[in-house]
Amino acid sequence: MEFEYSFIVDGISVNDAEKLEILYENFDALLFSQSGREVLVVTGEGNDAVTAAHAVINSLKKELPQVSILRLDADLVGISDIANRINRTRQNVAQWASGVRNAPNSFPTPEGIVGKSQVWRWAEVNEWLESRDLGDGVRRPSRDEALIIDMIILQTLKAQQTGRPALEVVAEQDDRFDDRMQVMNVLREVIQHSSFMEGLQALPRRYAHRLKVVCAVLLDPLEKVLAQLTTDELSGALAVISSDGELHVTLIAATQLPGTVPIETLGLTRQATVGDLVLLQRNGSVAKDTPLSLAFD
Repeated sequence: MEFEYSFIVDGISVNDAEKLEILYENFDALLFSQSGREVLVVTGEGNDAVTAAHAVINSLKKELPQVSILRLDADLVGISDIANRINRTRQNVAQWASGVRNAPNSFPTPEGIVGKSQVWRWAEVNEWLESRDLGDGVRRPSRDEALIIDMIILQTLKAQQTGRPALEVVAEQDDRFDDRMQVMNVLREVIQHSSFMEGLQALPRRYAHRLKVVCAVLLDPLEKVLAQLTTDELSGALAVISSDGELHVTLIAATQLPGTVPIETLGLTRQATVGDLVLLQRNGSVAKDTPLSLAFD
């Protein structure tokens, strides 16, 4: 699937002919200035918006290392903005927003108030419009996905400043995605501590500049965790919230690496769940900080 992103960027301007040429040759992108900021609109492909964003950010870093991605632009719109984008009257849009006109589902919740007027995220408004065949047909990250992508961007910036790897946080998007979002939100807090990041760097990695963290729920099969890890990494971490509400992080490897304990020696099979692993760590069968190999024969 293809997704569109609007990034606030630094290190490039609409007057940088050489950088713009590299940008346009390698990406389906548009750069423009808005209120003193440089906004880069670019598309990426992936199974979901977060995966596609990872690919775009990594590609931009490779082709234009001088350019820094600062954050996603929420692209806030008011009643008049929405009306102009879909060629409808302001009154028409105001009726949708106020609930005067019936609709298949309620109009999105406002993001806030600017001046005396309400504003909305365009991505959410457009998704609602798509249900009425009035959208622009472009996929954009949801509010939850945008939070994850901004965390990725923050970690990438910190990695550039400190030399530590940026976290690449991934999660399966199914009916338990909201639970995995809780894991990500807790993770956002703990990664601020240097000791936590130092612990995550214990295993060798294919890419020194980033480290993958798989966010899971207790019912996830270990095989599903392994599948997310092995897409492009040798090792990383498994993060889950245990039954008592504590963030539980385990160093994991997709193959047998020095210092790792094979998961099968603990009696766990492909069908074992993350909860089974946490239980073994809790009862002392294996120490919580022991790196584990998830490779199955």
